[in-house]
Amino acid sequence: MFRFFIVLAVLLGLSTNAKAHPHAWIDLETTVVFDDAGLMKGLRVGWLFDDFYSAFSLDGVKPTQDALNTLAETNLKNLSEYDYFTQITADGKKLATQKVTDYTTELRGKRLWLEFFVPLAKAIDPKKSKITYAVFDPTYYVEILHAETGDPIRLEGKTNGCGYRLTPPQPPEDMSLMAAAMDQTQTAGDTIGNYFAEHVTLLCQ
Repeated sequence: MFRFFIVLAVLLGLSTNAKAHPHAWIDLETTVVFDDAGLMKGLRVGWLFDDFYSAFSLDGVKPTQDALNTLAETNLKNLSEYDYFTQITADGKKLATQKVTDYTTELRGKRLWLEFFVPLAKAIDPKKSKITYAVFDPTYYVEILHAETGDPIRLEGKTNGCGYRLTPPQPPEDMSLMAAAMDQTQTAGDTIGNYFAEHVTLLCQ
């Protein structure tokens, strides 16, 4: 996925001297999915890509459903190397996830929408562990934040009265300065993105 956005920046003719990360944006929606026993079984993730990425992805392509599906499968294949930019933890320990096989994609106006389900390798009881998740690009080339309108965070299934708390990004000043100083071809590695990520914590009693 990072390679896709690098190519995007070049093709759109952005200045090689342009500064500051991020260089692409995604409006995020997330749904915590519970099974019939009240265990969390995975996270449904929805991405609404910005106008530039959407236009680049569909340049010269007739946006049939088959073409959109092919694009989605290519993106998901690349994202699998990075756990689909999705991190789910229990008591601070990262949980194992399985390969994404369930996805949908469409155009919403001129913007590309991709929704996919990230299944946990093993369902977990949110009343016995502190469950937190975040969806972010580790390199912070792409900014991924929950949409400001609508209902971007949902709980689905047998929730047993669970709620959630959203913690906004609180990056240290040095990280903000670093991001502001990087140009589109630079990366600070795969740790900076977490500082600019929103974190959602399940609240279950």
